[in-house]
Amino acid sequence: MATKKTIPERFSNWYIPLICKHQYKALAFYLILALLFAIPILFKPGLKLDADLSHLLPEGTPSVKALEESYQRFGSTDKFMIAIQSEDLNLVVALQDSIADYIHKNWQGDFVSTQVDNDNQFFKDNALLYLPVKHLENIRDNLEDLQLEIGRKNGPLVVDLLSDASTDSTSAGVDSAASAENAPAKKKRVWFDENLPQELGLPDEAVSAFDAFFKKSKGDTIDAKAASNEEVEWDSKSTIPSELKNRLVGSPRPDSTGKILYNGVVNAKLIKPSTDYEFVTHILARTDSLLAYFGGKTYPVPTRFTVEGTYEGLKEVDEVANDSIFSFGISLVLIIFLTIFFFRSVKGPILVTASVLYACLPTLAFTALFYGKLNPFTVFVASIILGIGIDYSIHILGTSQKLLHKYATLEEVLEHAQRKMLKPFVLASFTTIAAFLTLLAAHFRGFYEFGVVASMGVLFSMLTSVLVLPVFIKCMGGIPKAPENSLLPKSWDEAKILKFFKYVAFASFALGAVSIWFAQDVDFEHNLRNLRRVSTNVSASKNKISTKVTRATGKAVTSTPAAVMGSKPEQLDKLYDTLMVRLHVEHDSTLGSFLTLKSFVPPQDSQKQRLEIIEEIRDLAEARVFDRAEGEDSVNVANLRKLSAVENTFTAEDVPSWTLDLLREKDGSYGKIGFIYGDFPSWDAHALHRFQERYGHWNFDGEDLRTFSSQFILSDVIDSVKQDSFRLALVIILVIFGTLVISFRKPKLFLAGCVSFGMGTLLTLGLLGFLTDLFEFGKISIYNVIVIPMALGIGIDSTIHMITSWMSDKNLTLRQLMDTTGRNVMASSTTTIAGFVGFLFTTHRGLKGIGDLACISIAMFLITSIIFTMYLCGTWLKKK
Repeated sequence: MATKKTIPERFSNWYIPLICKHQYKALAFYLILALLFAIPILFKPGLKLDADLSHLLPEGTPSVKALEESYQRFGSTDKFMIAIQSEDLNLVVALQDSIADYIHKNWQGDFVSTQVDNDNQFFKDNALLYLPVKHLENIRDNLEDLQLEIGRKNGPLVVDLLSDASTDSTSAGVDSAASAENAPAKKKRVWFDENLPQELGLPDEAVSAFDAFFKKSKGDTIDAKAASNEEVEWDSKSTIPSELKNRLVGSPRPDSTGKILYNGVVNAKLIKPSTDYEFVTHILARTDSLLAYFGGKTYPVPTRFTVEGTYEGLKEVDEVANDSIFSFGISLVLIIFLTIFFFRSVKGPILVTASVLYACLPTLAFTALFYGKLNPFTVFVASIILGIGIDYSIHILGTSQKLLHKYATLEEVLEHAQRKMLKPFVLASFTTIAAFLTLLAAHFRGFYEFGVVASMGVLFSMLTSVLVLPVFIKCMGGIPKAPENSLLPKSWDEAKILKFFKYVAFASFALGAVSIWFAQDVDFEHNLRNLRRVSTNVSASKNKISTKVTRATGKAVTSTPAAVMGSKPEQLDKLYDTLMVRLHVEHDSTLGSFLTLKSFVPPQDSQKQRLEIIEEIRDLAEARVFDRAEGEDSVNVANLRKLSAVENTFTAEDVPSWTLDLLREKDGSYGKIGFIYGDFPSWDAHALHRFQERYGHWNFDGEDLRTFSSQFILSDVIDSVKQDSFRLALVIILVIFGTLVISFRKPKLFLAGCVSFGMGTLLTLGLLGFLTDLFEFGKISIYNVIVIPMALGIGIDSTIHMITSWMSDKNLTLRQLMDTTGRNVMASSTTTIAGFVGFLFTTHRGLKGIGDLACISIAMFLITSIIFTMYLCGTWLKKK
């Protein structure tokens, strides 16, 4: 009685004869299917890249909710600048106004406000009203002290403070010589505390109203020839007239000809951030029209325009996309060379590479239809599938080569190869897919999406090797001859082969004991500098126009601010008072400065108190005796006579509009948004988390205020990834053990698989800990943590293939196991590694870390799989 055929047998008996009979029709069918897959990728909906990490966090994350509200109420905090450079400073000023008008007329709906002139005359006129009472009292005391000092110098007993300086000059000169010897040393007076700019919390353009008290003019003459010397310090504002210093950015260092150029910018606050791919594409298209309009005009002197700031191009998006293409190309070339080496032919690499490239099409089509975009993690899925998916094609082709001498026709070879590999394919793909799908338990959507896309990639790779590869083989005229060389020395018999792997296995056990010590040093990467892109520009491009402004304060103005949003101005006033206490009473070192409406408009009662002291200062400063002041005292008195002329308080309506634009919302209101600038290493994830904990949560009047910062987004990403990584690692290991139980069923086979897998895991952790200790290399990061499930899933695949092959053929020897399945396993794992080698050539250090961890872990699992399966098959799993 004939035994009932299994499902793999029935499928192979039907499918292989069908495609062999209609090989070109089958090829045409799969080519048409490939074209259909290309439609959603290239056209509709079209696959796009979204590099915004905020889109990968759970929607309920506080920083994400604050981000959405920030865009709705305030617009983007990113900088968009049109830079202008010309020899004619008046032309630059005129073009600033023209470009601002152009934006207002033609960019409706895309911008919130524009800014060209940071005129600080208002702050000069009202400078003393911004000073706290203690500073005003210090100025008054200095004037009184200076008054007595001048009096003692001009008369030892009596001084007429109201007399005319010219009439007293004669009598003063008589006694000057006599009193000079007895006059006390001149007192060093501090008119303004050096921490005043930070304490006021004003923007630099406003604080510059007090520059006269901190910096003294060194002369107005500029030697352009001398300035061209790189060793001479260059002040970019030195060439600009005082009335335009707050209008123009400055002048670059003159070249050898001594030509002076002037730089100006038009700042625009846009409604969406620079990470919004579609919006930035739209803005850059409008910018091209703007530059074409102004660049096409004729000017009396050469004039240039550029786009600066975070919108100057789709840099991050383009660079990530370029990295993905570049890494894919490198991986593809390397895989071709590796398959040529293992198969010793050209046809073999063409067949397996064509198969896995075909598998990338349905994978990307699925991504386009299901998600519509790629994120920074899934953008490299093609390179990853190129490495992982080629395993199945290699095993099909390698098994077919092994069966060539057993069967007469190609049809029989393909039929038996497909039948033989279906079960291990299903088991291996199930293991890898299960490992990837454990990422569904992650809260971080980047992992979630990567797990789904990578799982589908593995599934399509397996199906392609089973369905499409036989069609390619038949149409290309057959299978290349199997390599005849052995991977082991020909002089070794079975006993010597077993002895070799026994010694190597014992040595690996010893290394495993050492690895336990180093495994505890595996660490998470908290240095954000190691996760950023390496700058490829050694110096600034000659085509760019500098928009750098010399700052007048010690504030952390270069840091990304945290935007605090309330529902009423009173809440922001309370925030201001709280921050003042933290800055000046608690002396919180992580707080740099802050900006609210109260920074620009002190309360009316405070202004009135200050006016009383300002009146005293005015009365003192007008005294004729101060005409005899000398040096810095004379300059400061002259400035105080001007500043103390203020007689009335002011309100928000009196403040220049550009200052309110810093706090203005889309609806035109202001006063309900403030900014906090941190003063901590921006690359330190620990410091960033502490700052977020201290300044990211506010509650006033029983209402939680929303706080947004792009740095908080990154901090939340790091926390989410760290929490997910440890939980996922445990889930993945449990899934793999469950897979081994299902795959092998017998306890002895299960334990053999566990030994190989466990040693691979232990040695990998030990090596990573060792590298971390010695070189600060190989740390887990928010990027390469996705490698963990993949490495574990792939790591067990090799063991499953080796043990399944050994147990399925009673006549198989250790040498034959190594030369057939072992060769296929080595080819598949090394090509998988090759799929990640492309990451090592990216300029983004976070993405490069994916390649580092993948290459290390997959190589280690391959070595342990070969060593321990060969040893256990020859000893523990002996066949009778």
